[in-house]
Amino acid sequence: MPKIKKQSENLLEHSNSASDNKSKRKYGFPYRKGLNFCCFQKSVQSFTSQPEKPTFAEDTECSIKLFPHLIHVRDLTKDFIDRASGVIQIPKDQSINELMKKDRIKVRGLDTLSSQSLLGSEEFCEPRRWPFIPTICVSKIEQAKINNEVLLMDEHEYKKTKKMLENRCVNTKEIRSAITHPDVREVHEALTELLETPIWKLLLKIKQNMDIADASNQLEMLSMELDILLNTVKHPGCSDTVKTTTEENEVCSIIPEELKNYLFRKREVSGFGLWNTEEFRVFVNQETKGRHIRENLLKVFASFFKIKRLNVLNCEPSFHPNFQPGDKIFPTNSALAKTEERGSLARDEKGYGTLGGFVTDKNSNIYALTCAHVCKKDHYVFAAYGDSEREKIGECVFSNYLEAKHIPVLPDVALVRIDDEVKDRCNRTMLSDIFHLSKFKIFSGNLENLVNRAFVYKVGAQTRLTKGYILSPALYITGRDDTFLVSGFGDVHFAEPGDSGSVVFMNENSSALDTINVIGMFFGSCTLNVEDCKEKSACLRMDTAFEFLNQNGWDIWFENQI
Repeated sequence: MPKIKKQSENLLEHSNSASDNKSKRKYGFPYRKGLNFCCFQKSVQSFTSQPEKPTFAEDTECSIKLFPHLIHVRDLTKDFIDRASGVIQIPKDQSINELMKKDRIKVRGLDTLSSQSLLGSEEFCEPRRWPFIPTICVSKIEQAKINNEVLLMDEHEYKKTKKMLENRCVNTKEIRSAITHPDVREVHEALTELLETPIWKLLLKIKQNMDIADASNQLEMLSMELDILLNTVKHPGCSDTVKTTTEENEVCSIIPEELKNYLFRKREVSGFGLWNTEEFRVFVNQETKGRHIRENLLKVFASFFKIKRLNVLNCEPSFHPNFQPGDKIFPTNSALAKTEERGSLARDEKGYGTLGGFVTDKNSNIYALTCAHVCKKDHYVFAAYGDSEREKIGECVFSNYLEAKHIPVLPDVALVRIDDEVKDRCNRTMLSDIFHLSKFKIFSGNLENLVNRAFVYKVGAQTRLTKGYILSPALYITGRDDTFLVSGFGDVHFAEPGDSGSVVFMNENSSALDTINVIGMFFGSCTLNVEDCKEKSACLRMDTAFEFLNQNGWDIWFENQI
């Protein structure tokens, strides 16, 4: 169906002000005595010349599971408010509290718009059922569109939409099939925007409170997280998902090659890279050289440092591959293991890493993807979930050579060929952050476009599912240019020892949440200063890793890759 038009001017304000003691709730919506709803009357005139009681009006109740993006945003918002409530004033909004608890929602269909029909009646709307009931106006209109927080469509489209809402789906596959059908996908996006509008308005109020609060490091971190959350929540007039391909409005490669080459030639420079969206950091190993480097950079690359703030730091950053006692992926020397029985091998091996995912080749071989520092070539590899018995799953057929004390230019990546006996037991699909099977793409764009705009996730053997944000989209240390840094929120680390090999990904911000973008792989921590090491997770880019594997004769891909 054609793209739904959005007209976001004159958005109707349904949020309830906690500070206004004259404000009350009627039929689940905020109102004030004597309020004439002139904004509704204005929209009525543009839709119909008869603002009387509608001849057709019905509420369709459906499961909230039909709106996975709403569930995702609701959980993100609750998590954020729980942590921010002790730092910043959170507006009291009973409707949002109700939203956090509900498992069913309503969508209203009308053929005539009026203030009464939009507010609801005792017949159609129970108190506190929902903070905002999306309204569909069925009218003679060529193309569906949103106007004044009402979705307009013709009768034919409404019947398809009602059928979708009445679908009694029982599992994720059925739900995604129903809401991503070409006949209703754009309508589903529009309904999701209307449903999430109250959350968006609440977050805007929190943002306003942050702007007037006293500055602190904790407040700065919460503000950054809130910016990402506001970019994630859908609402009429919002720009859609974070783009995954290079477009005109995206940031191009920002670090000039001349600047890279200049810094690579300087012995006193131990590393450099982008920090968030505004800062460019240079790390020097001699404090006396810092001022000289700074002066030269500002002079030679003046145009670049008009848009990026230069920060020269005296430290020597280094990568530390994470590998600790525990379980998940266990390598053991093949020569020693050949004398043991299958299923009883590697009991004495103490190191473990994370199985990042399964890939395949044209011959239908299955490989496990992980880090090179987790296992070496020709090592047998064992796997286990939690405290379950370890079992041999395959043999490492490729592992990039890594020097003992640091990671060289080439990616920290390895491939384990899966034994035929366990192929059928391997879950070859990728999992999104809510553990729903998803299609996915490998992200090949500029990571700067994701800074302060998208949450990133990983599922590791040690810390399982965690959420974070990209701190440095491009970091150059010891020559490698495929590294980016991720930080967790609050006191939760994004990754810890044992998570090496975890795939780092983000959701494509569609209403169905059916596609994820694989960004990279976690391989270890990055230390700048002693006190900073806990907050920074070093990751390599997945597109770089796949390109490197291809150059070494391994033409592989994820099974459900699009």
